[in-house]
Amino acid sequence: MVLNAILNAGILGATVGSIVNDVTKGKQDFSKQLTVSMITGVGGNSGGSVPHVAIWDEHGNRISQYKGDENGHVDEGSTKTVYLDPYQNDGKIARPDYLLIVMQETDAVCLSAIMATGANAQYTWTGDYGYTCGAQWYNSKEGIAGSNKPVKCVWLDSDHTNGIVAKGLSLHMPDFAPDAGIIEQYNMDQARLCQNTARMTFQPEPVVPDSGVIFFDPPLEYMEDPVGALKKPDQGIDRRTRAYPDGTNMKIKDAKRRHVRDLPKRNLNVRGVKNNRADHLVISDIEGHSARELCEHPNSLGPDFVHKREKVFCDMETADWWPLCDEDNTEGCFDLKDRAIKGFEPGSLAARSAKAKRIVPKNYSSHEEW
Repeated sequence: MVLNAILNAGILGATVGSIVNDVTKGKQDFSKQLTVSMITGVGGNSGGSVPHVAIWDEHGNRISQYKGDENGHVDEGSTKTVYLDPYQNDGKIARPDYLLIVMQETDAVCLSAIMATGANAQYTWTGDYGYTCGAQWYNSKEGIAGSNKPVKCVWLDSDHTNGIVAKGLSLHMPDFAPDAGIIEQYNMDQARLCQNTARMTFQPEPVVPDSGVIFFDPPLEYMEDPVGALKKPDQGIDRRTRAYPDGTNMKIKDAKRRHVRDLPKRNLNVRGVKNNRADHLVISDIEGHSARELCEHPNSLGPDFVHKREKVFCDMETADWWPLCDEDNTEGCFDLKDRAIKGFEPGSLAARSAKAKRIVPKNYSSHEEW
């Protein structure tokens, strides 16, 4: 199952602008400092270990690395900014055009955005790009830094616990500018964004901070009209799969689990772990979220989810969605007050039409409302 989300240059532009304003607060000198800021999602236990970082310039020259504290932690809904000296580039500041973000510790993190600055350049990537290309994702509570568009977060983990596939993420940061020209080229053929190792790849293993990345050779050329468009938009397309490299062992999703109940047999074409926090419930009233999409998407990962406007509950353990109980739905529905699925009356029409659905008892010890 492949879902081709459409990227919107206007929404991306507003979100990217908000990220820049929030992280820099107008005080940063982009000509002298080299920074990488990593922003986590809000909800679904998306905080975790601080990733390690490596950066290169446009010609593939390594500039610097950040090797984080093994006990370092970034909370959900927060920003971890690392400051890097260009010690691997003879002390010369350079644009952070290529990034490698690597998880070395075992507490998974869900990233909503990454911002890199240096040598008068400022670049921003958001988790919506990963979601568009089929990376593992979860909803986040709000748009970053005041944007009214919620940004999805994408999962990274070093030991693949709870079925997380990617250990690292490599990015060519200039290609995520919210320019109409390049966004239109991506929407015309998403292989340009999703099947391009040099542009964006969710790395399984092996990957460590000392690993290299694939570079565009020759470097990309951009146009002024339409703004930001690539002169050779198909340059770098090199694989059949989307977010992950060809040959990635997607059965990782089935393998390692931490404190999650055994799954009943699924009825949808969804494989592997989907619920990484079975005792928690997220309740959202935010426009732009969808409990039904979360349930049916093959690469969603996180706790059970309710969307009030949609009037749908997503059981992430079975990948089944249920309507919320109300005056018109009194059986085969999710009771938001009791936080439990109500069964069917034996022999009722609803029971006969919903035989495929399995009811899993719920025992939430915590919940959050958005």
